Amino acid sequence: MKLFVTLLVVPIGMIPFTGSFRTARADDVAVPSAVVVKDESITTGPNRPLLRSGIWILGLSYVPAVIVAAESNRAGDKHLYIPVAGPWMDLASRSNCPMNVTCSNETTNKVLIVADGVFQALGAFNILGAFISPEKRTVSVGLSEHSSSKVSNLSIHVFPTRVSMGTYGLAAVCSF
Repeated sequence: MKLFVTLLVVPIGMIPFTGSFRTARADDVAVPSAVVVKDESITTGPNRPLLRSGIWILGLSYVPAVIVAAESNRAGDKHLYIPVAGPWMDLASRSNCPMNVTCSNETTNKVLIVADGVFQALGAFNILGAFISPEKRTVSVGLSEHSSSKVSNLSIHVFPTRVSMGTYGLAAVCSF
C-alpha cells in the first residue's frame, strides 16, 4: 500500500526568517513510539576480505612455482605444477647431494621450496576459512509493537513546489 503524505512546505522566501539551522547527523534518527528498532545479524556469504587475501597469497606464491617447474630440467621440479602439495612433493623427491659434487645452491633451493609451500598453504587456508566463517552484517529492523512485520519500502522525496502566486517552496513526500 502506498500512502503519500506531504510533510513540509516552506516558502523559499521565508527561509532567511526561520532562525538558525541545525545540521542533521546520521545518528539523529527519530523513531516513532509504535516502532521498535531491533538489530539482527545476517550472513551474507563468504568472508570477502579473507577470500581476497587468500587468493592473492596463493596466486603470488603459485606463479613462481609454475615458472620454476616450466624452466627446470629436474624431474622432481615438475611437481611444482600442483598447487599447495607440489612444493612438499618436490622437497620429498630431492635427494642428498653426492659426496664429490658441489651443491652450494641446494640448501637455498630447499629453503625457497619450503617458504613457497608455507605461503601456498596459508593462501589455501585463507580461502577455506572464508567459507567456514562467513561474513556477517548487523542490520537494524523496525518492528511494530503490535505485530512482528518489518517496516519496508520507506522513501522520502524532496522537490520544489509552488505555494501561492509567485511564491515557491520545498515539499517533502513520504511513501511507505
